[in-house]
Amino acid sequence: MIHVTGLNKTFSGVQALKHIDLHIKPGEMVALIGSSGSGKSTLMRHICGLTVSDRNSGEVKVNGYTIQKNGALSGNIRDIRTHIGVIFQQFNLVGRISVARNVALGALGRTPFLHGLAGHFSPEDVELTLRALERVGIRDKAWQRTSTLSGGQQQRAAIARALVQRSEVLLADEPIASLDPESARNVMDTLQELNRTDGMTVVVTLHQVDYAVRYCPRTVALKKGEIVFDGPTRDLTPAMLNSLYGAESRELFGEKSSVRAIVPSSVRGERTAAAA
Repeated sequence: MIHVTGLNKTFSGVQALKHIDLHIKPGEMVALIGSSGSGKSTLMRHICGLTVSDRNSGEVKVNGYTIQKNGALSGNIRDIRTHIGVIFQQFNLVGRISVARNVALGALGRTPFLHGLAGHFSPEDVELTLRALERVGIRDKAWQRTSTLSGGQQQRAAIARALVQRSEVLLADEPIASLDPESARNVMDTLQELNRTDGMTVVVTLHQVDYAVRYCPRTVALKKGEIVFDGPTRDLTPAMLNSLYGAESRELFGEKSSVRAIVPSSVRGERTAAAA
């Protein structure tokens, strides 16, 4: 579903991404982890075509379509983006309009320009909007002003917008960074449900490794713009986490940080049974 090959990106003489090769199969749920400045968000922006690589460097394909190659975006990038849902830490919602109208904006890619400009959507897209809000658990908020929602509710509205968009891939860039623990769990539960029920390919950048362990079977770790780990999340080790985060790992996971310590016992039991 996602193929990144030989990708390099330099900002003001500093190499933010170094020869990135990443291949993600349809239906995977993958976590991107790493400390601040490791290149997680930069890589995500390349995958959805919001940032271009260095000249004569790399290629990005999503679902067989070329997003960019050798530092140039595809000529039909706007059409390709209609199949890629992106949610950000900042939600990217318009606070002064209703939740439903924000979510319906996911249909803009297939709505005549003047109709979309005026906020006129087809009956089918209105129904799809309400169903999407139902799936993420906030249909009762449909006609509220979006600015009245909590952070977690706004993030779920952003996910609903991706559903209306009929996305085949969902890229979530630090979607829970500013949320309280309960809201973060609700958002991650929603992403996991979309992955498992709809088979949607989900890539999520996370600073909180415990959420990667709980929700993502595969983890890709970046350090200084390079991929230093790509494999089953259960194979992450304390040494790897300490290498990625240094002293910060003690704050993130406690003094005796380990993957085993942050995996729920039920999950460890399932893995033990599977191994047996």
